[in-house]
Amino acid sequence: MSMKRKFNWTFTGILCLLVAGLMLTMGCDPVSPGCGIEPTPTPGPTPDPGGDDVSWCLDGITNYDSNGPFTYRSTKSGSVNMWIPNVPEGCKVPMVHYSNGTGATCSFYRPMLTRLASHGFLTLCYEDTNTGAGTQGMVAFDTALREHSDIAAYKFGSTGHSQGGMASFNVLARAEDKYGDGPIYAGLAMEPASGFGTNPSEGWQNLYRSINSPMAMFSGVPTDTLVQQSWVQRAFDALSNSTEAYFYGKTGANHITTINQDGNVPLISWFRWKLLGDQAACQYFRSIPNRISGWSLIDSQNVQSCN
Repeated sequence: MSMKRKFNWTFTGILCLLVAGLMLTMGCDPVSPGCGIEPTPTPGPTPDPGGDDVSWCLDGITNYDSNGPFTYRSTKSGSVNMWIPNVPEGCKVPMVHYSNGTGATCSFYRPMLTRLASHGFLTLCYEDTNTGAGTQGMVAFDTALREHSDIAAYKFGSTGHSQGGMASFNVLARAEDKYGDGPIYAGLAMEPASGFGTNPSEGWQNLYRSINSPMAMFSGVPTDTLVQQSWVQRAFDALSNSTEAYFYGKTGANHITTINQDGNVPLISWFRWKLLGDQAACQYFRSIPNRISGWSLIDSQNVQSCN
């Protein structure tokens, strides 16, 4: 593609150029501040998963297609952006960390971040444009547990887009390793570009293979203009055969311009099902390919039924 071609220099256009250029090198963006420098997670508090009723204030929510009933406030601690839902005293809620795609900031994903918060999730996004190794998400979890222990339950959700889609796997694997078997975990990878950008020193395949918790992913079919369906299939295939996993495809999904639209389709129902045990959310998530035009189930393993 000729670099003399004229582009509309919007944020989306610049981001698209960054991602496309990086895909040619399969490396870290040399112009991004902190390229190749990974933040170091701090020792977290001793896990205390709590009882099954810690998230009681999130009961009864049945609309997974729009914003939820909670107001929220936004704050920042270091590089960690946080959207904190205003839930009743004594209620603890799951945390969900969103990992940015290459060249993108948290603000690009604001519609998804605020939707999570409006549904009562303590929503986190580490401000970094190279997130693939997954250490940023661990810093975010540690920060939330330290500064908002009054509402942070030991229920960990990990999601992200593009290079951040790879990070959603890697954050999940690191969280399982650090916090142990007591908490509840779930991951959702949006158009993951595994092996691209800032890779984990352990190797992304090794981290994927170590995941025990449920993992979902989606991409454009047969491509989203930047990430091929076959590329995402490699991520699915890297998981352990014992891991519960779902791979959804959306015909015509675009890697850059529709992420906040398509990504919202499974977002709330997936994390409510897996982090809260919401069986109506299970039914919603499982029925997406049958109800919404253009969506399909590409692959799955160890499928769990809804009660």
